[in-house]
Amino acid sequence: MKSNFIVTTVLLFLFSALTLSAQEKNKKDLSTVRFATSIDCQNCVNTIMKNVPFEKGVKDVKCDLATKEVTVQYQKDKISPETLKRSIEKLGFTAKEMTEKKKEEGTPQVSRQ
Repeated sequence: MKSNFIVTTVLLFLFSALTLSAQEKNKKDLSTVRFATSIDCQNCVNTIMKNVPFEKGVKDVKCDLATKEVTVQYQKDKISPETLKRSIEKLGFTAKEMTEKKKEEGTPQVSRQ
């Protein structure tokens, strides 16, 4: 009985370590891309938020209606910025990839959580 408990504890510990290692690897493979888009109302934001998060490899999507920007956090090994751009354009919006700049504080954003 005691040996079963020890074996179970060791296996549980090894499984936990492997799970944490896999989670850390996924965090390292994430990248972020921002697009200047033609969104101009809350319905546009809703359309993007209902479709883009379901693309393979997308982890988070934020739409900023005030600046007309869409920010997507994604897994580099599963999807590319060009594919994300095409998925936004397929919804009827323009999308131009933006270079990194400091985010303005206080701008409202809608996030998928």
